[in-house]
Amino acid sequence: MEKKIKRKSSIEKALDLIEALKEREDLGVTELSNILGLNKNNVFRLLATLEVKGIIEQEEETGHYKLGTKALFLEYAYLKGLAFLQKAKPFMKMLRTRVNETVYLSILSKDNIVYLHAEETNRSVLVHSRVSKRFPAEKTTSGKVLLKARQSKEVVFPVEVDFEGLEPEVSEISTVIWEDKNPIASISIVAPISRLNQINYKDIEFELLNCAKEITNQLS
Repeated sequence: MEKKIKRKSSIEKALDLIEALKEREDLGVTELSNILGLNKNNVFRLLATLEVKGIIEQEEETGHYKLGTKALFLEYAYLKGLAFLQKAKPFMKMLRTRVNETVYLSILSKDNIVYLHAEETNRSVLVHSRVSKRFPAEKTTSGKVLLKARQSKEVVFPVEVDFEGLEPEVSEISTVIWEDKNPIASISIVAPISRLNQINYKDIEFELLNCAKEITNQLS
């Protein structure tokens, strides 16, 4: 007996479209059709509905689409509702001051890691922001430490370091934040490899671990 192919609902298709625009801003109908595997008529209908609701906006010059202000408002409302993020922010700011680099907080979403919030450094040379970006969890240090922590029966603070593995000339070092013995997020420092490398990463690791433990104590 043949299995019936489960068709996606309109809501699922709309969410896929929003995800596509989060990954790559400024997409046209043809590009969205190819990414989503939908015909152009379906894409047009989804775009029209989301545009009326203010979730997406159309660029006048190119006719391409991007996320609208309503989507940004919903994201802000979601982040504001994360109690652990609000408690972590002061410690993230202190860590940023101590190491003078950008500090990120990330969570797992299925098989991906999502960078929720950053405390940005004001140094002149920066790397592209990862806020709201998602990557396969096993490809990032943020994802790797959370996957490791989920396998542990004890509260541990694994550290992962990456030198140019995800992005050229960019390094990342990460560890875990716990709440009630659950690894709920990762905290990481992302910087140019000229400032975070094999020579100095141990000093930065020390500060990162202290911060993660302070946040964990605050949440316990």
